[in-house]
Amino acid sequence: MKDLTARTQESLPRWRELVTSLALDVDDLAETFLTRLDVDGVYRSGLVPDEQLRESARDSLALILRALATDSTTTQLSELPGELGRLRARQGVPGEDLVAAVRLDFGVVWSAMLARGRSGDMTVLALHAENLWRVVDDYARAVQQSYLEERALMAAATRDEQLTYLAELLGPAGRSPRNVQNIARALEVDADGTFCVVVADASASHAARRAAAQITALGEQLFVVNQPGRVVLMWPVSPSGRRHDLQLRQLRGMAGGLVPDVPGLGAVPAAAATAFEICRTLRPDERNLVTLAQSWTRVAKSQLDEQHGFSTTLLADLAALPEADREVMVETVRAYLATGSLVASAERLYCHRNTVLNRLGRFQKLTGLDVTVPEQAAVVLVALA
Repeated sequence: MKDLTARTQESLPRWRELVTSLALDVDDLAETFLTRLDVDGVYRSGLVPDEQLRESARDSLALILRALATDSTTTQLSELPGELGRLRARQGVPGEDLVAAVRLDFGVVWSAMLARGRSGDMTVLALHAENLWRVVDDYARAVQQSYLEERALMAAATRDEQLTYLAELLGPAGRSPRNVQNIARALEVDADGTFCVVVADASASHAARRAAAQITALGEQLFVVNQPGRVVLMWPVSPSGRRHDLQLRQLRGMAGGLVPDVPGLGAVPAAAATAFEICRTLRPDERNLVTLAQSWTRVAKSQLDEQHGFSTTLLADLAALPEADREVMVETVRAYLATGSLVASAERLYCHRNTVLNRLGRFQKLTGLDVTVPEQAAVVLVALA
């Protein structure tokens, strides 16, 4: 029995005859390809004009047959695979449609060979079927690779453009209604929709971008902008009822200020400023997103201290106490502010209610503030935040 390699070599001339005869009828092959494309429902979106489909089918099949005739690969002979992949990416053709269309090439050529071959050619076809598959596979991989590369470049360009618009939104020029509408179109969001804004320390930038990539892969949006000393995250609240749970799950463990339910894209800059103020007041041990409702006393104290030296002036006499005495008094005041009850405060502190009363009285003498009076208690709440 002859060696398989020898038999393949001996049958090569007939194989090339079959390939050459098919190349003469490449227009008919292209029509067969288009018919199968229609039957299988591929490219029904209409993104690719019919005449362009016909031209690309003819060129692709001609290239495959030329590669078969010369024992080459399609990528060695032509730039067509790369050009086709990039073109389909720019046309917005879904990846699964492109793959399905390319896979049809093998069936079209193989069916035509079976129809054209004589009874004695079946052995020839069997010996060279692998070569046909190799050529088509090379073509398909090249088309798909260039398609994916082009899609990646397009996505990167879109992200860069969106970052530019986001930076504009968060700057002074982004507040006019016309600018907001333009930015909304670029970001593909509803300018009048509801948004969520987070500001974290700049050290969270990597985690924020990783979360954005994961969110994007799930088909949702999460925009990230790096600014000096901070990173701003923003996303539209889904109208489907899921709100922003998906994004918040991805950001779990990140420390930052959170402003949910921002009414409209134009309100995002102000919300980012608020989120930044919250972020500035976070304690070192906090590893979560904090809202204004959870941190308003700290935010108020921070701003009042910066502008008026509020807590330093108010608590000056308290600060003069020995550290141990001051800590006990502050702990007692905080317990009362938390409970509003002498008995509950005493139970929390493991002391007598009269002890609590005495400490509150001493605090009043030092600061002039009586925490049993709600209005004055609010002042103390901020000062001790």
